[in-house]
Parts: sequence; structure tokens; C-alpha cells
Amino acid sequence: MSKHGITQPSALRRRPVLCALMALLVAPAAVTESLQSESSIRSAAERYVAARNPWKNHEHRIEAGRLDSRSRLPRCDGTLKAFLPARAQIKRRTTVGVRCNGSAGWTVYIPVNISAYANALVAIRPIPAGSVLGPQDVQVVKREVSAMGYGYISDLERDGGYRVSRAIPQGAVISPNMVESAVMIKRGQSVRIMARSGAVGVTMAGVATSKASLGERITVRNVNSGRVVEGIVRSGETVEIIL
Repeated sequence: MSKHGITQPSALRRRPVLCALMALLVAPAAVTESLQSESSIRSAAERYVAARNPWKNHEHRIEAGRLDSRSRLPRCDGTLKAFLPARAQIKRRTTVGVRCNGSAGWTVYIPVNISAYANALVAIRPIPAGSVLGPQDVQVVKREVSAMGYGYISDLERDGGYRVSRAIPQGAVISPNMVESAVMIKRGQSVRIMARSGAVGVTMAGVATSKASLGERITVRNVNSGRVVEGIVRSGETVEIIL
């Protein structure tokens, strides 16, 4: 007892108070340890998309979104299995499910975003319809191809080159629906040789000995005579001999 007649708190009386304070500090950590970490769920979704996305051979970045802040999922005592909802496909933005194969038995859905980059041809000037694309028309630029719904073209020489099927504005990424194959007839292809003199026309079977675009000159071999002649490509299967 103090000199004023008031009993001082003893160590025994302070101990319950300290224990209560420690319990308040320790309890949140204990609760956290009993919950599934958000990072493990996001990682499961990212790994699933990384192994299956259509841009996995490109430079790309995959990032899962955040879970709802109110989500408090029990720790899974089994494995986490990611999956796509029924009839879903992996796109630029995809919702992925993550399921706990354990006693907790929960399922959660999380958004996953993909950013993929590749070299694409971009028009450096307005290109009129009917033109054959050449180096003077385009430049190679790295673009986010995962955002291109109509696709892109990365090589002028692929498919034998390209002819513009509709006008392309300056700065546009060249997409497959803007062009068609510039090579109308390929070497070794069977063709119909059409020879015309005035009102009289003759058609013969032939084989192309070179490749050419619409309106260009091409050499073809007459199947019957073996003779090689030169003509003009009129369609994907017709060569006209000018007599």
C-alpha cells in the first residue's frame, strides 16, 4: 500500500491485461495464416494462361487482377487447379477460375490480362487499292498485337507478296483483310492458256513455269506441244497469249 493508502497494481494484476493486448496483436496473424493467400491464387491463374495463350511464342506479359477485398478463402489443404469457364477462350482479357481440390472446396474467378508484342507492318503513306505492297509503302513497328482483333502482317514476302484490296490510310497496321495474295499464279500450277486473234479464240491446257501477279507477264508450257510461250495473267487460272 502507498503512503496515500492506495494499493499499487501488482505484477499479477498487470499480467492479464498484457495477455489480452498480446492476444489482440497475435490474433490477426493467426487468422491470416488460416486463409489462402491472394498471391497463390493469382499465380495459379497466370501459370494456366501462360501455358495456353495464343501469344506464348511472342514477347508477352501476363497479369492476374486482384480478388475482391472481401474475399476470405480458407487455406486449401489440397492443390489449386485453374480452369476456363464453359465455352470460354483465352483472349486479351480472360476470366479464369481457380478451384481448391481439398476439404475447403471453394472456387473463385479472377480476371487475367495478356499484353503481347510483335513486329507488324504499318503504312507510312496512304496506299491505294490495287497496289502491290512494297518496301516503299510500309515500315516494321513493334505493336501490341494482342489488341488487334483483325490480325496483322509481319512480312512482305509471305504468301508470295500482297496486293491491296482496299485503300489503306497512313499509319494503319496492315491486316489480312486489307490485302490479298499478289501472286495469282504460282510456278508449277496448272493453268488455262487462252489464245485469241480477233473474234477467234482457242483454249489449251498449260503449266506455269514462273509466278506472276494479275496483269503481269508469265511463261507457261503448253501441255500438248511442250512449247513454252509468254502470256499475261488474267485471273488465278487463266493466261492470255496475245497473237
